[in-house]
Amino acid sequence: MPTPFATRNDQGRPSERADAPQRSSVVAEQVWRRAEELVDPLAHHDLVALALNLLRTAHHDPAAMADALALGRQHVRSHPDDTTASGGVEVLERGMAFLGMKPASLDDARHRALMVG
Repeated sequence: MPTPFATRNDQGRPSERADAPQRSSVVAEQVWRRAEELVDPLAHHDLVALALNLLRTAHHDPAAMADALALGRQHVRSHPDDTTASGGVEVLERGMAFLGMKPASLDDARHRALMVG
């Protein structure tokens, strides 16, 4: 029996639940915490292992990784002296770049440059 929050797709089967954005923010928080755990100034992480670790924590959802990066950047803006958070942002950026994901800030900057030029 479908829950009151379930929706149906074109084939009449249950699709994503209405609480998906809430779950996504929970996953993003988990990814952000994992990135902070992976910060170790003395260790040189295998980039493949680092990216896979973050991707698995995100349940293979690139949007959750992007949201985690946004959370981290927001935290660093609020707490610029938090070196662990700064390291977490760097870990996420490196992992996402390895996976071929572009940070939104670069896309926005390129878009603005195209609009002006």
